[in-house]
Amino acid sequence: MLIGTGVLWGTIGVASKGVFDHSQLDAVSVTWLRTLMASPICILAVWFSGGKTLLRFPRKALLVMIALGIALILYQWLYLAALEQMGVSATTLISLCGAPVIVAVLSALLMNERLNRPQLVALAGALLGTGLLIGRPPEVEGGNGTLGVLFALGCAFGIAIHAMGSRRIAASVHPLVVLAVGFTVGAIAFAPIVLARGLTIDADPTGWILLIYLAVVPSSIAYLLYQRSLKDVPASMATIVTLLEPMVAAVLAWFFFDERLGWNGVLGGALLLASIWILSTRAVKRNPVELVVATEG
Repeated sequence: MLIGTGVLWGTIGVASKGVFDHSQLDAVSVTWLRTLMASPICILAVWFSGGKTLLRFPRKALLVMIALGIALILYQWLYLAALEQMGVSATTLISLCGAPVIVAVLSALLMNERLNRPQLVALAGALLGTGLLIGRPPEVEGGNGTLGVLFALGCAFGIAIHAMGSRRIAASVHPLVVLAVGFTVGAIAFAPIVLARGLTIDADPTGWILLIYLAVVPSSIAYLLYQRSLKDVPASMATIVTLLEPMVAAVLAWFFFDERLGWNGVLGGALLLASIWILSTRAVKRNPVELVVATEG
């Protein structure tokens, strides 16, 4: 079940690219529609998982969740914006593998959490790996690799902020509630932007199927499966999800879209995956919720 969760999250990039190819939707529209459809599903999940008992949390936690909802939809938009510029593989590697690195750095700077020698080695490896990807960023037709890198780094920063905020309220709020509030707030916050730009919903049946898939499967069902699987396996095993997601995304992007990273991308990706394994193992031992949010594509 845990492996299945990582695989499902790994399909987000390829499914999103499929939506772009089969519709006139852009990153803003896809992000908003996905969030809008996922919100009621997550609300129902909260209700059937515990209902009112899960909604008992401090008022301050609600303010944090509202901020997390804005961060959620922003980093999801940045991910799709990067994907439009440089494809699935590089976007996923930089965004998801960069997030735990940023969490580690910010935790050391803001929370006085000391980094041990393996973690410092992991940070150095992550920086080198990112540098290899950034040095020669891949581009899709009509895309801008440099702009894609900036979007992907912004996504990584957003995921990191979301992870740290989730850690702050993990003891008082169920993670499903954080997700439900996040999607709802994100949909509301993005609505004025989408409506002001003019929402285009021109898509063929394949585009709509993939969009619904994004909202229902990786955004909702996969998260529920993850929560369920944590009851049956040690928390340290959750690291496998962190590693599977970018690996699955890269393989699917190669299979469906013939995306190739080149030697620098392969080496950079390997360094990032090794670094995230070290950092995520530490994150899981400290707080499983942090890893969940950091790997939620």
